Amino acid sequence: MRKFVFMWGMSVAACTGVAAFAAAPAVNGVVGTSIGTDLVVDATFGDQGYTVVPYNDDYGVWDESVRVRSDGDGGYWLIGFHRPETGDDRVAISKLDADGHLDASFGTGGKIAVATGITWVRDAVVVDGRIYIAGVHLLTSSGPSVMAVACLTADGAYCDGFGDAQGSVTIAANAPGLSSEAQRILQRDGTLYLIGTTDPGTGDSGHSSAIAVAKLDAATGALDATFGNGSGPLPGTAVVDPNRIPDGFDYAYAAAFAANGDVLVGGSAQTDATQGSDGYVFALDATSGALDTQFGTGGYAFFAFQVGEHFDQEIVRALKVLDDGRIIVAGDANHDDEFFNTLTDVLLASLEPDGTPSMGFGVNGSTHVNVGLNTQTTDMVVRPNGDIVVSMPSNGLLPDPYNSDTLQSIVQFDAAGNGPTATISFEYPSAVTPQGWPVSLLVDDRDRILVAGFRLWDFNFPIPDSDHSITRLMRETIFADGFDP
Repeated sequence: MRKFVFMWGMSVAACTGVAAFAAAPAVNGVVGTSIGTDLVVDATFGDQGYTVVPYNDDYGVWDESVRVRSDGDGGYWLIGFHRPETGDDRVAISKLDADGHLDASFGTGGKIAVATGITWVRDAVVVDGRIYIAGVHLLTSSGPSVMAVACLTADGAYCDGFGDAQGSVTIAANAPGLSSEAQRILQRDGTLYLIGTTDPGTGDSGHSSAIAVAKLDAATGALDATFGNGSGPLPGTAVVDPNRIPDGFDYAYAAAFAANGDVLVGGSAQTDATQGSDGYVFALDATSGALDTQFGTGGYAFFAFQVGEHFDQEIVRALKVLDDGRIIVAGDANHDDEFFNTLTDVLLASLEPDGTPSMGFGVNGSTHVNVGLNTQTTDMVVRPNGDIVVSMPSNGLLPDPYNSDTLQSIVQFDAAGNGPTATISFEYPSAVTPQGWPVSLLVDDRDRILVAGFRLWDFNFPIPDSDHSITRLMRETIFADGFDP
């Protein structure tokens, strides 16, 4: 029997001192006030706009998607994990048709769950009938960890000739005995790039963190020994340390290919002894792994806003390179007030191909916008007309008050970073206080937004019963052209 029990996030209002308001009734899953008509639930998709994919079995009920990808035939791949109670994620993949229904010809009832060498699944790409999954491999049940990548064919089999017997490769891009992890994966021209964070074993405590990039052959998973210039612990790995302060804790969250072929990496770089950080984007030469010092200033573009009373925390979480080479940046711009309450803004920026700010965007190329309560940017896409769409969990978007439910919220800005021009928040049914995160966005060839994430169904402490989720949003065009005379 599904039971109502305590779950994470229910005490947020009490902890922050924000008064809790009753949740507004959901209409077809939509909660609160929506701005504009550019982000409307497409009721023709799935079940009135929504699809839920559970993987519940005797091993566990904890399921989360991490990425939505096009399957090339009008449908979609929904990729994430099924986490057994004993640990070690199984890669969980479902195939959906163009209408958001499970494709029964794939796996069992449209889905598979496969054990690989990945302990925690973080990202995935689909290329030429192969699905590459990036994440973390724990060396023991409590660590340390190393970078990991697995390869599966489109029917869920391990890729022949790639890595070990489970189609996996592990890479210790860290100092001996310490940890590294892959957060993002890129593929181009038969080459894979794993991007993540590593502990290089520096600092007074013997610990800090830096950014690790590994270059691998997409057919075999073998490291390219010519990459890295010796900056990483293994041939084929590069370690880059922004070091805004000596031995600071710096993290990677986003990656993309620049127009000139460079590997772009975005994340956060610690700036002081508190929780302060600057957002950054740096560029690596994709062949050598050396920092491209022609990009930005010495290879870096940094983002910082001095608006907090005690700290400012900028984090780059998503990158998109446009056809003209410009780089759109999205993330978080958090700061605090005089009472140490953390206020969460969305960071938006635009860089020219050479890493300098785009002067027509925001103020000197960047902006930060408060759109709601307890937001955290998870992904970003750019629509064909240049509109920027950002996903985030929230406890309500403006102008609504605090909502104890954790909503899947989507916010749109125009091509110059102005807005919001459109917003929507929605939630899936739950046996407990609804909670869900949108984690991945995709724009299809009809300018519709696919929102992948997970919804919480129940919570038997400490194990959540959550499911993969996906919804589709579209522009409402009924009255867009006015009335016929």
